[in-house]
Amino acid sequence: MADKEKEPKSKSGCLGKLGVLFLLLIVGGLGAALFQISQPQDMSDIAGYGPRGAGQSARNLKGVLANSLKGGYELSLTEHDLNLYLRDTLKVKQGGLLESQVSLDDVAIRLKDDYAEIIMVRTVAGYPFTLSMYLRVEQSELPNGAILKEVLRNRGPYHESIPRPGVGGRFGKLPVPEGFILLVMPAFEKLAAVYRDTGSKEPVKEMDFIEEMARFSIIDGKLVLDPRPNTGEMMGPGVF
Repeated sequence: MADKEKEPKSKSGCLGKLGVLFLLLIVGGLGAALFQISQPQDMSDIAGYGPRGAGQSARNLKGVLANSLKGGYELSLTEHDLNLYLRDTLKVKQGGLLESQVSLDDVAIRLKDDYAEIIMVRTVAGYPFTLSMYLRVEQSELPNGAILKEVLRNRGPYHESIPRPGVGGRFGKLPVPEGFILLVMPAFEKLAAVYRDTGSKEPVKEMDFIEEMARFSIIDGKLVLDPRPNTGEMMGPGVF
């Protein structure tokens, strides 16, 4: 009888220990995630950014985009080209209620084999912080020859066996699902607005010229733009 009375207490104690262990794992995971978020990503590999672009002049990207569209020839822009141009044309400034605590210091672009990473460099309460969003392009040709272009806010899935959610970007060094990017989309929309003129019927600014291209893709670390259309063209939902 004494052994039977002790048995329920033993099971209860075991469940309690499992609960504590589970809670510790959650707290530990959150702590590790917050540490990764607080660590700015390494940007020393980005061509044309910071010291790697010192003393170098940027190409007139607005001019070469306009000429490509007008002349009907393919144009390739490198990571180096894009970052030098951002350095020379973008004036970064944080506004709003957090202006005294948060500053927007810089913007850079990293181009990989099939996606781009747009990176914002900030200072939050005196500490460096990076925030990034991935972009990739999917294109398909319809039966009528039209090209359907779609810009997606991710670099693909975390793992091939888990198609969703995609990896949307990085908060510090931590990769985050694409749904998290909605939290910071206003900042990226403001950045895109600097290089877009929504009130003009004809392309005027850099983003306008890019969006007029029949095809654009990211190949071998280059943004490849081609204005030569097929028999038709369709544009999927924009990224910004």
